[in-house]
Amino acid sequence: MIVLWILLGLIALIFLLLCIPVRFDLNYNGEATVFIRYLFLKYRVLPAPEPKKEKKPSEKKSEEKAKEKKPNPLLRQVKKYKEAEGLTGLLTLAKDLLKATGTRFGKLLKHIKLKDFDLYVLVGGGKDAAEIAILYGEVCAGVYPAVSVLLGLTNCKSPHGRVSVDLDYSVKEPKVLCTASGAVRPLFVVHHGVQFILRTILPFYNKFQSAGKPVVKSAAPAANTKERTT
Repeated sequence: MIVLWILLGLIALIFLLLCIPVRFDLNYNGEATVFIRYLFLKYRVLPAPEPKKEKKPSEKKSEEKAKEKKPNPLLRQVKKYKEAEGLTGLLTLAKDLLKATGTRFGKLLKHIKLKDFDLYVLVGGGKDAAEIAILYGEVCAGVYPAVSVLLGLTNCKSPHGRVSVDLDYSVKEPKVLCTASGAVRPLFVVHHGVQFILRTILPFYNKFQSAGKPVVKSAAPAANTKERTT
């Protein structure tokens, strides 16, 4: 009985920890900076940690030789699938996978509480004024609808969600500034992650691996037909 109470306590503790939001802060000003905070912990996702010390030339050569000897199994399977299903089949599989991934990611976005979002785009940097004006129109046509969908999915409304696109002929290079902060409960991330693996990754993986393999048909119908003829 004590073991059962301990087990229930652990389950309740894990569920409670999964319900505590994970907060994130993003800042982009030519270089992206992303911080994740959970309880009293804080981790920098971007910029990435500094790379390890460079290895000696002899070690690099040995690693390169090992990589050359071992072909990439994923590329080999892609080639096999292309030979079995053709280029059209491979592109169709990739399109369906991206569509399913986007659908699942869209469902996850609904659980992200975007508390603040500010995007500023400055268009310029061209020599021809007409080209800059056309570029400005294309940027507006792409940025405003995309941000509107994002803010709608994450329930971030004005004045917390702001976006502006400006045009300046004197600017030598275009500029993008973005700041965002929000939170998401790990429970929803785990839920949609498991659903994505079971309903999307595994079916596509099985279909990907079964390319070129003969389909095994059951011999039961043939046996039934023989019995009927007799």
